[in-house]
Amino acid sequence: MTTSREDLLQLLMDRIMVVGRLMRHNSEPSVPFLSHPMVHVLFTVAIHEQGLSVKDLAEHIGVTPGAATQFVNTLVEHGLIDREMDASDRRIVRLKASQLAMDNMERIKKKGLAVGLKIFEPISDEDIRRLIDILSQIDTSPLPDHPSPGGFPPVP
Repeated sequence: MTTSREDLLQLLMDRIMVVGRLMRHNSEPSVPFLSHPMVHVLFTVAIHEQGLSVKDLAEHIGVTPGAATQFVNTLVEHGLIDREMDASDRRIVRLKASQLAMDNMERIKKKGLAVGLKIFEPISDEDIRRLIDILSQIDTSPLPDHPSPGGFPPVP
């Protein structure tokens, strides 16, 4: 039996990666050109209703502003993200999810939930609540040089 904290954390991270792979590999994008990273960008922009600058988006998703711009350009070309001038500072461009994006995100959420229901079928609701509670403790403990992930909904 594994007893060291490092071994336990490695096992936990491995299991989290397996769940993520199962979710990605068993869900089909609602929009064919949307890769999983682009879906992540879209959802990140959508939860920030006031809009995000490219710099803020890059920080939220953990990429360089140049990489974020590449994702954004593709999403803008397909009408999923709108660029709007900031009302208080015209030098800042805010990214906002378009109505088309919001419509597609609902389909993506439903497909993701259907996959999640299958993957977590053997787990009781109580165990899922406990897992949420445990993982939520991480949200309040960001690493010193990294922002808190934020944007997570409250636990019901």
